Amino acid sequence: MAGDVVLISGGARGIGEALARAHRERGDTVVVADLHPTADDQLQLDVRDPDAFRAVAERVVAEHGRIDVFHDNAGIAVAGTMPEMTRQHWDDLIDIDLRGVVHGVDAVYPLMRAQGFGHIVVMGSLAGILPVPSMVPYSAVKSAVVTMSRALRVEARRHGVKVTVVCPAFVETPLLDHINPGMRRTRANRVGLRLVRQLQGPPMDPDALARIVLTALPRNPETVLAPRPLAQLAVLGERLVPGVVRWASGLAVERYLTMSDKDRADA
Repeated sequence: MAGDVVLISGGARGIGEALARAHRERGDTVVVADLHPTADDQLQLDVRDPDAFRAVAERVVAEHGRIDVFHDNAGIAVAGTMPEMTRQHWDDLIDIDLRGVVHGVDAVYPLMRAQGFGHIVVMGSLAGILPVPSMVPYSAVKSAVVTMSRALRVEARRHGVKVTVVCPAFVETPLLDHINPGMRRTRANRVGLRLVRQLQGPPMDPDALARIVLTALPRNPETVLAPRPLAQLAVLGERLVPGVVRWASGLAVERYLTMSDKDRADA
């Protein structure tokens, strides 16, 4: 068996699919678990079910002997101003993007502790470091994910387990085309992608992000920011001149609230 044994939640599409592709190109053994598998060798997993997550992790160890790298990746995107949010926006986001991440840690971390090694890679977001208006629930949940990962990193290292949180800006994935899945639609469903392109430029290519992550992991960084230099400059601005960042965020909210459907057609 060549390379690492890698488990990826939410690995059938988007960033997870790109991570799986990059690991396989490196010669790793990859197990993909997803709510909607797209191949026969992928495992079905609802990350909201802690028992199902534990069963998947234990199956990987039973079949492959260990888990070297776990990408705690599955998630959804929720966007819109607070008046547009419903209880379902909050509940679904917390259940998948926060509790789902915790369920992954609960399933894999004890196995890695027992084997004495492993790397947990949590998919956070730049929105978890920079407060993003018009994405208040998403920013709040990702902030919790970032903090959890950083705190777990300190605890886990005494057991030989590494923890890294990945914080990208917007990435070109199906999430951008399926904002607020199964929920009441918001203006973000009509104009969100156009606004992203105005603020960031083209969303980041997921394969480029996967390459950045795999290149960084041997160095065991606490946080991986992408893309360069946009993410690094944004975080530096948040630390040094938060007032300027809030001013710029306010302009983005005004743009969001006044953007017309014609802008969407031009996207």
